[in-house]
Amino acid sequence: LHLMTLSMMRRDDDDDGRHDIEEIIGVSFWREVPADEMGDWFDVERISKMITKSTIEHENDSDYSNDVKRRMKLVRSSSIKWIQNALASTDQDKTDTKASIDQLTHSWVKIELVAIKQSYRAHHLGNILLGCTLAKAHEHNEHAILHVAGGGSKNIPAAKLYGRFGFVNVPRHDEGGPFAKPDKDLFVLGNIGKALNDLPFEEMLQ
Repeated sequence: LHLMTLSMMRRDDDDDGRHDIEEIIGVSFWREVPADEMGDWFDVERISKMITKSTIEHENDSDYSNDVKRRMKLVRSSSIKWIQNALASTDQDKTDTKASIDQLTHSWVKIELVAIKQSYRAHHLGNILLGCTLAKAHEHNEHAILHVAGGGSKNIPAAKLYGRFGFVNVPRHDEGGPFAKPDKDLFVLGNIGKALNDLPFEEMLQ
């Protein structure tokens, strides 16, 4: 399990005078997911039904310019394309699925927590912390998955944050989703590098 912290310096006055104190205002936890564990999560037969067109459009995209929305759609599209590419060999040879499964299950991270102190929210600090977390995770991994507590419809701030970075919501298993476990309130980012390279962070942070 990896830890990343976001901190700031603040002045504190006491009887001994004025001191600079480092205050931790945000934390994130993430871990690499072993291929065999990821293989247990996948329902391979359902992979091709993972995401519908509606997930490419995000209800909070109206906050941004047309250029930012276009680039977000491209990044989210990559979350679909990597699965389609992984399945290509299976489509050509139904008897040889091992290569596709290996490609699908390797190089994953699971983001367990991204949290900002309540008094420091609404200042785009979640963007900074998540961006730094993904940049560190991308040193050895390509794909990211996370669970939004309460679901995207109830935890709108979290869903909006992850949507900015190209994460797309995945249907539950009983709705045709690809993950057998866990399968509830999952968001997936298919290409961490593309998100970090292509998204217009300067405008997103305004």
